[in-house]
Amino acid sequence: MKANELAEYSAKELDRLAREREEAIKAKGGLPYAPTRPVGESKLLLLAKLPTDNPDKDGRPRKQFVVKESEQGEEKAWTVNIKSPLYRDLLGFLPKAPIWLRIIRTGEGRQDTRYTVKAA
Repeated sequence: MKANELAEYSAKELDRLAREREEAIKAKGGLPYAPTRPVGESKLLLLAKLPTDNPDKDGRPRKQFVVKESEQGEEKAWTVNIKSPLYRDLLGFLPKAPIWLRIIRTGEGRQDTRYTVKAA
């Protein structure tokens, strides 16, 4: 194989991988994902948009809410497991949207993380 063939193949593959990665970090609808909520308290603006289905990579059902981290910030996708208490809390606030929410996270890992949601 010639050096120019290898360089051409490498460039094409790197370009393809970059496109796939860009798609993977965006939720359905093209929104970037909201970062994981930090331990402690943070604020999000829940927008008045219907949540959409967005199953995780293992096929577990999730819903995608649209939020902002600041008034002028960009819209982001916040995915929530439909079996979690957080989902029920967000559904309760959705009719009042747009509404600022205080998100209080306790726990670090997958098993011990809990969220408390209050109107800000």
